Amino acid sequence: MSPESPFFAKFSMQDLVTANKSMAGIVCDSMGGGGGGGIGGRAGGFGGGGMHFQSHKSDSFACRLQSDSFASADEDRLIASLKQPVEDSLRKYGANIKESGSREPRSFYISYAINDIQGRIKVSGQRIGVDFYNLRADLEESK
Repeated sequence: MSPESPFFAKFSMQDLVTANKSMAGIVCDSMGGGGGGGIGGRAGGFGGGGMHFQSHKSDSFACRLQSDSFASADEDRLIASLKQPVEDSLRKYGANIKESGSREPRSFYISYAINDIQGRIKVSGQRIGVDFYNLRADLEESK
């Protein structure tokens, strides 16, 4: 059994993006070029306070742009439209959102706690060439 929260274990950038209905200007279905993948890692052990772990995973999903008129304002709106569904998902799993914000353009982060697990998710977007837009999530949890 994995020590991470159900949010961490089940999070999928593809699911987040394809469920978002307010993404004008990009196509993120299988016909539109959607795709991506994830990588992850975990370190853990037992100590005086019980089991401890530190886990990280990244997950990305690329979408095809419908036209070259997709501007930075569109990117900002796209990233902003993903924040509320992430917060809703965290709350569904019983998370206490401790902090959220953005330290760089076209990204946001949310720090949270679920029981005694501390976590952080960062979602960011980046244009790839003229035809694609890549959305990436980096998740970290520790106990």
